[in-house]
Amino acid sequence: MKMTITGTGDSILIQGYPREGYPGLDEIKAFIAKGQARFANLETCVTDWDTYCSAYSGGTWMNAEPRVLEQILDFGFNYLGFANNHTMDLGPDGLLETVENVKVTGTAIAGAGEDLFEAAKPVYRDLPGGRVAFIAVSASFHPAARAGYASKDLPGRPGVNALRHSKKLLLTQEHMDEMKKIAQASQINAYEEISRAQGFRPPLPEGTMEFGGLSIALSPDGKEGIATACDKRDMKRIKDAITDARLIADYVVIMFHTHDIDGGNQQGNAAYAEEFCRGVIDAGADVVFGGGTHQLKPIEIYNGKPIFYSLGNFCFQSNMVERQPADMLDYFRIEETSGPQALAARNKGWTIGQHTVLEHFLTVIPYLAFEDGKLTEAELMPVGLGFHKPRTFKGIPYPADGEEGKRIFETLKHISAPFGTKLTRDDKGIIHIDV
Repeated sequence: MKMTITGTGDSILIQGYPREGYPGLDEIKAFIAKGQARFANLETCVTDWDTYCSAYSGGTWMNAEPRVLEQILDFGFNYLGFANNHTMDLGPDGLLETVENVKVTGTAIAGAGEDLFEAAKPVYRDLPGGRVAFIAVSASFHPAARAGYASKDLPGRPGVNALRHSKKLLLTQEHMDEMKKIAQASQINAYEEISRAQGFRPPLPEGTMEFGGLSIALSPDGKEGIATACDKRDMKRIKDAITDARLIADYVVIMFHTHDIDGGNQQGNAAYAEEFCRGVIDAGADVVFGGGTHQLKPIEIYNGKPIFYSLGNFCFQSNMVERQPADMLDYFRIEETSGPQALAARNKGWTIGQHTVLEHFLTVIPYLAFEDGKLTEAELMPVGLGFHKPRTFKGIPYPADGEEGKRIFETLKHISAPFGTKLTRDDKGIIHIDV
């Protein structure tokens, strides 16, 4: 039995696109339609602006009106992930309204809900090639956005299906001793030390210290840098969900959202991200679609299963949100004004920021074919988001032109090579992965 899957990156469609369509739209929809199961990350709330905003956001308080959801779904998606750093931008009511707006369309949505049970559970669709389960996870989130289980005494907490992770700075003994001296002289850890002595904080692991909330440990090999690792409790919950899904479905797809990178390399993966993606494959997942950093990251074929560490953006209109809360104006010290003017002021008239970076407007759409559970074919459609186009037509997907397609291919080939991934490009510009 053959199963086909297509996936895309972050859908940040805020104002939409002309209802009459635009050049290239049909080609994009046709490629997505090659998949029986078709996935996207919904990186915006979808409400009528009838709820308050959270005191925090994923960067910009993101919301699209329900009419725009219709256009997102018109690309052909039948699964949406809603686990990302914008899930709670409009508070718990905005989250629940978004989930309901998606559910009434018949589209499967995963990664957020009224409690952790709803946010973490797999969602399913029966398709011609079999049943496909879907789980969405975010590792980039405000602590208050993390969903919680109900207890026998209290209801659960609305939020996102979160993957917590540890982060510590590894230093040599010499540098660690210097940090201890600075900490003692400045008393930067005084409150934490008092709280720990009174039993309100867990003891520090042996060989570690804190510095203003940053965990510091002695480097085991003398190399200094940042070490990250997945939270074992969250990993167990996610792996258990995959085990359940494998008992019910024929295929399991994971969508993973993270903003963390490898040091200063934006195209590199944080160590915990690789730990997570390989871990869920080992647990029984068939593919991981990653996103979060707004640009392409490496592709890895791990134990015969594809991992896309980041597909970048599929739609990118985060500069077109009509409203922003007073918290945003206060944070950036902007005088009372409209949402569009506030966003423009923050980005100095759109002369700086993510919308000035070409790499944030380049992506691919993977097409994957499985035969009886085995990956037999993997190809990528190069896509550009109209970086040089006028406002109405910028930030929406088009088949990549010749120069864009070449740049996408060369980038993916270069950054994926260390993972042993081999890519070729045919005369139509389609990129093929050696599986």
